[in-house]
Amino acid sequence: MVWVRLPGSPLPARAGAGEEKYSLTAEFPEVRGSYTLYRVVPVIVTEERVREVAERFGLAGEPGAMNKKTGEFLLIDASKDPEEQVSVYAHSGGVAYHIPDLELPTEVTRQPDLPTDAEAEKIALAFLEKTSMQSPDARVVGVGMGQKQEDWKAGESEPEASYDVTKAVRFGRSLDGLPVYGDEFAVILGDGGEVVGLVKTWREVTPYGNVSLRSPGEAYEDLLAARTVRPHGGGEYDQITIENVAIGYWMEPGGVVQDLVRPVYAFSGTAVRGGAPEPYIEYVFADAGG
Repeated sequence: MVWVRLPGSPLPARAGAGEEKYSLTAEFPEVRGSYTLYRVVPVIVTEERVREVAERFGLAGEPGAMNKKTGEFLLIDASKDPEEQVSVYAHSGGVAYHIPDLELPTEVTRQPDLPTDAEAEKIALAFLEKTSMQSPDARVVGVGMGQKQEDWKAGESEPEASYDVTKAVRFGRSLDGLPVYGDEFAVILGDGGEVVGLVKTWREVTPYGNVSLRSPGEAYEDLLAARTVRPHGGGEYDQITIENVAIGYWMEPGGVVQDLVRPVYAFSGTAVRGGAPEPYIEYVFADAGG
């Protein structure tokens, strides 16, 4: 039996397909009377805009045709060695800059010389200023491993060698005093502290009225029934323990059109797959009637 704990009043969760897989150890957050709803400020991405963004990174060339599904304009500067590329997404205004051969090398034979966390943050902030990609509402929320590469031998249970290829400096923001989930904003550093990538999906928003929220218990029932923001019901896990429940706002990926920014409940904790634990987080829309 799964029990949903409300402050001062234990309550059994409604029976559902996820009941045997999920367990809840977290207290539910307090819910305010109303929350701000936000509307996304529309963006217009043209080929001229793509060239202007590319120039910020020192790239030149002509963007390819827009991908109608994702809204991506891709510009590749083949005069660079190795090649560098910039993508700008019409659906969101998101930007991605990559040096593929350095960010995702096909083979690594030694541990790259990566900067310390403090050094990485300084390099990332200087790069954002140089490329005019900074945002006043952004704050550093984490510095850690980006890409890892491992060498395995057949039949072994441990890799023969393991290398941290890149380090990522990640940024986050808040709306109405609450964290924003789904935003992508990171600077990727490679060997010698060189910037080898950047991703930024950072939609501008404006307040659009207020909404009330459903109870956390109702949202938890949706989680058990796999009625989540992302098409992911946790079917690949053997057991999921929800250790924290928080309220925030959801941003769609850069290749997805988004009009409204709605509040969500974020359910996080630990999931077990094949006997191995790993971090877990999933989101359920929180606004009443949503």
